[in-house]
Order: sequence, then C-alpha cells, then structure tokens
Amino acid sequence: MKRLMTELTTLRSSLPEGIYLRYCSGHLGKMKAIIVGPSGTPYEGGLFEFDIDCPMSYPNTPPNFNFKTTGGGTVRFNPNLYPDGKVCLSLLGTWQGESWRPGESTLLQVLISLQSMVLCDEPWYNEPGRERRKQSRESESYNEQVWYWTTNHAM
Repeated sequence: MKRLMTELTTLRSSLPEGIYLRYCSGHLGKMKAIIVGPSGTPYEGGLFEFDIDCPMSYPNTPPNFNFKTTGGGTVRFNPNLYPDGKVCLSLLGTWQGESWRPGESTLLQVLISLQSMVLCDEPWYNEPGRERRKQSRESESYNEQVWYWTTNHAM
C-alpha cells in the first residue's frame, strides 16, 4: 500500500499531457484512466478509457488493466486492445517481452506505454510478425478504419 501511495503522489505531477487518472478514495488500488488519442495518430482526439486494479500483491504483481472503449465489445481499435477489454502488453504480463519488474516498473510506465506504443501512428504493425514486413497499403487502410472508429466510438 505504501508503494501505491507513493506512486499516486508522483503521478499527480508526472502524468504527461493527454493522460488523466482518478482513483477511489476508499480503495486506492481501483482507478480509472483516460488517455486522449495523441495528435498525428489515427487516434487523435479520441478518449480511451481504462479501468485499473492493483491487486493486494502490488507491486510484486502487475496491475490489471481493462480497456473500456470497445463500442460495447464490437470495436477493436488496436491489435493490443481487445473488444473484451483485454490489454495485451508485455509489461502487464499479457504478452511476451519485457515484463513487469516489481522493484522498478510503475503505473506511469504502463500509462506512457499505452499512450506512445499502443495508441501510435501505425498501429497495424503492433500485430506480431507485421513489424518485420513493411506493407504500407495495409497500414494506411487500417489507419483509416481506426480513425473512423475513433471518430464514431471514442468520444
């Protein structure tokens, strides 16, 4: 609990522009984050909502993130964000790669990763295997679809 209180204090002054966080005063581990789609991306201007739950074992285990902006479970804005709310990110332990480090990883790190690496300018390449193959036509088409979903479901 002490670590969480320290992180929440740090977050008050350290959140980058476009990330907003609120927590439940009765249960500090229950939070809601809104990330504004970064400019220059197909997510620009959209509002993306996440529920966050830090388990009692936090920070020894990563927080749980649930993506809420799904158009009622019908829209998949990104290969890392599923219509059922799953957030696929190695830092959260939901994908392979650099995983959560209890003494080092933070909520701020997860939020910035979501803003910069997931809500990025070419999300089509977030799908495993695509990063090795440049297919600009498919990426452009995906961006158009994401922009359409953003303007119709994420505001």
